Amino acid sequence: MARSKNRAQWRDLPPAVHREIQRIAGSQVVAAVNCPGGYSPGFASRLTLADGRQVFAKAINGTDWPSQLEIYRAEARTAAVLPSSVPAPALQGTTEADNWLALVFQEIAGQEPDQPWRPDDLSRTLEAIKPHKAPAHLSTDHPRLGGWQSISNDRRAIDQLKAFDPWVYENLSLLTDLETHGLEMAKGEHLVHCDLYPHNILLTNRSVYFVDWPHARQGAPYLDVLTVLSTATWHGIDPEPFVATHPLTAGVGVRAIDGLLAAQAGFCVLGTLGPIEPGMEPIRDYKLGLGRAVLAWLKRRTTNQTHH
Repeated sequence: MARSKNRAQWRDLPPAVHREIQRIAGSQVVAAVNCPGGYSPGFASRLTLADGRQVFAKAINGTDWPSQLEIYRAEARTAAVLPSSVPAPALQGTTEADNWLALVFQEIAGQEPDQPWRPDDLSRTLEAIKPHKAPAHLSTDHPRLGGWQSISNDRRAIDQLKAFDPWVYENLSLLTDLETHGLEMAKGEHLVHCDLYPHNILLTNRSVYFVDWPHARQGAPYLDVLTVLSTATWHGIDPEPFVATHPLTAGVGVRAIDGLLAAQAGFCVLGTLGPIEPGMEPIRDYKLGLGRAVLAWLKRRTTNQTHH
């Protein structure tokens, strides 16, 4: 699957941004290796410093990508206040110069989990998801959940559903009702990453790290578990045993799980029906594949309930 490969290189950043990143890092940059993972169009690189240390830096050109600038600012605000118990790289500093916003983090010598998931990687990633109290500044809304209600109010979008998936078209009212319940069940006071897909996970030999927190919210602690499992079901792994045994989902009701899956699928599908900003096509393609996978999971669950 294509990602954001045409990222800026270290040499492309303005001199003022170079100076600021090096000031935050505390040493001159002598080598930079761009990171291919993820879907953001911004600069993302492992930087080797003159004193031998490494840091990770990311930056966005606000002139070229104004829609992304606030996302980076949100990440900077959240990364600065994450509880120390959260398995996330430490933020060393942020800077804005020449309309670029840059963030400098502790470097993690890890890799994204293989896709399809290896069973041991999936298990230890799920084990790393634990409840944490959310920082007070985080919003309680969930803009990355929900979409069926918007689709229901748009005749053109409804017509597109016929070609997308006949089952979805025929069950739009069910999906909308489930989504309404799911959005209620998403509420809570815990820290939720809200974007915990494989490209935002780093695995080392001993640890699991969660990166890229711009969409973090206050919410129900089981949301991130379902997000990870949605990517597992995409590749043919049965998520139900994990739902039944994970400490954060084991006691959650059937309708609540169905509602949250419907809300996730709605967000994904809505993101594939409208116009897409040039350069963001890989994100749309990811939403399309993920949306279909979550819908297939939800369809199995609702069909099984009907038969029982």
